[in-house]
Amino acid sequence: MKKTKTKEILQSIFLGKRYFELKTINDQVRYMTMNSIFTAAIIPLTILGITMIGVDWFRVFIDFFIAFLCLTSLILIRSKVPLRLVPVFPVSVFGAYCLFLLTTGHLDLWAAVWIFSFPAIVIFLCLIKIGIIETVLMFAGIIFILYSPLFSIQVENDVKIRIILAYVLVSSLAIIYEYISIKKDKKEIALNMELAQERDVVQTMKDNIQQGIFLMDKELRILPQYSKPLKTILSYYDSELAGKNFLDILSASLDARQLNTMKGYFSMIFSKAKSEKVLATANPIAEFTYKVDDRIKYLSTKFHLIEDKDAEPVIIAIVLDISREKEFEQEMLEQKEAQELEMKNLFDVIQIDPLVFQDFIDDTESNFNYINSILKDRTLTEKQVVAKFFQNVHAMKSNALILGLETFGNKLHTLEDEIKNISSQTKVSVEDVLGLAFKLENIMQDKDAYTKIVKKIEAFKTSHQVDTILIHSLTRAVEKIAEETNKKAEIKAGFVEKSILETNLRKPIKDILFQCVRNSLYHGIESVDERIAKNKKPVGLLALSIKNVNGTAEIIFSDDGRGFEWEKIKAKFLSLNPTVKEVDRKVLLSAVFSPEFSTSDAASTIAGRGVGLSLVRDLVKENKGTIKVDSSGSGLTFKFTFPLTTGFKY
Repeated sequence: MKKTKTKEILQSIFLGKRYFELKTINDQVRYMTMNSIFTAAIIPLTILGITMIGVDWFRVFIDFFIAFLCLTSLILIRSKVPLRLVPVFPVSVFGAYCLFLLTTGHLDLWAAVWIFSFPAIVIFLCLIKIGIIETVLMFAGIIFILYSPLFSIQVENDVKIRIILAYVLVSSLAIIYEYISIKKDKKEIALNMELAQERDVVQTMKDNIQQGIFLMDKELRILPQYSKPLKTILSYYDSELAGKNFLDILSASLDARQLNTMKGYFSMIFSKAKSEKVLATANPIAEFTYKVDDRIKYLSTKFHLIEDKDAEPVIIAIVLDISREKEFEQEMLEQKEAQELEMKNLFDVIQIDPLVFQDFIDDTESNFNYINSILKDRTLTEKQVVAKFFQNVHAMKSNALILGLETFGNKLHTLEDEIKNISSQTKVSVEDVLGLAFKLENIMQDKDAYTKIVKKIEAFKTSHQVDTILIHSLTRAVEKIAEETNKKAEIKAGFVEKSILETNLRKPIKDILFQCVRNSLYHGIESVDERIAKNKKPVGLLALSIKNVNGTAEIIFSDDGRGFEWEKIKAKFLSLNPTVKEVDRKVLLSAVFSPEFSTSDAASTIAGRGVGLSLVRDLVKENKGTIKVDSSGSGLTFKFTFPLTTGFKY
């Protein structure tokens, strides 16, 4: 612990925390170089400055100034200042110092040998743009100092040329190196981004694909790269799957023989003993029952060999949870069996005379009720109960088989076998009797199914009667229009003379009643809130009756709505007839039945075009009928009468 703390302190002193925050290797190398150069320069410059005290005070100032700049730079590279800007000033000062040394001309210019390191330092530390600018400026300074009459440097011309050529060579190499390095970095960054994108895509696929996918080595261990859903499919949440033996995970679902078979199967895949197609067909767990946490899942699997010349072969496995599909298949199978049984029962029932069948149902219920009574009889022993149970079940079976109800009869026959086995026992327990009663209760559900079939047949016959069709159609119309108008209403039919609807009056009556329903729901029946405010029931009531009264068809339709709104009708009438000053209700009633007269402001799919009641009037007129209207605040009633002795129009 102490060693780690000491190491962290030393790293913080010599490197600084910023070094560990840098993301690229090049930035870290540049940081290390700056850190090393500035650290290494401080000590010799300080010593050199001290040695020059009393000898050359200008040199003392220069040495201490550059040492101070190096110390400042060490602090700045550890701060938030952009790394590329930190060395600009100290490196520029260093370049100026090199030019100063060049002006001295000491030792045939060898004192200015530091000048050759400048291009590499400035380009590497300040990056290529600033580096090239300062390198070119330094080159211009060298030419100026060497050949300007202001500086009398006493060296041969070939030495000057060598210095210039050496500087150009070093600068060129530094620029080329940095250019290549930049290109390499860009390519590396692009490649890393591409790899990162591919990793993200692969990770996304692993996390979102609904299949359990994993790799498995020869030891049948799951390798680290597996899809996220695999844990959910295998319900394995305690730890990572990586490193787990696949067959160990399946051990609760497969017996020892099956586990050995799977080992052999995987060996065949690795050895490529059979073709891939044959191996896929031979997969012992292509679909299997997976047991986990007292639950059962249905899984499917596929296995394929993956070979790479630079790596060991592995198996890629795909695992799917097909529990829902299996449940759906089972539901479909049960539904199909139920439909087949229902069809068979239907064919069985329709072949039996209704009276005979009802007699069978009555007898069966009588036998069943008798069995229930003896089960409650405390005076009988269990053996006596079973004997009477046997007799009544046998009677029900005999009646069923005589009528051809084979399914019902065969189930009772199977129950008879069980009763016989129990009755042959020395001692019969209460549990034995209750078990028989429970099984009989289940069989009796078939009897109930027969009863339902009969009711369906009767309902089918009834639903195809003309009066039933009319009432059903009107009921559907009320439900639909009430929903569209956000109201609540129901229709009740009183006496309906079916014989009237079997004449040519059927269609006119139907059309009239439909228009009346529309008119009532759109204009008459109030909203729920309005009805409650008027102390009416929230649900509006529509009523109808169709009777034969002294040879005349009498159709009465009524609702308990607001009735005709005479003031509203009057306002509409006067707006259409501006020359009329005053009207009575007889005129207004006539207007209500006239074409295109409507109190609605806008037309909708339900009403508002002024056609409905005009159609009613025309249908009544064409069929020699009459209309009477009774309107009040408690509702509206239409009474239509038609002669039954006249030919009628559709």
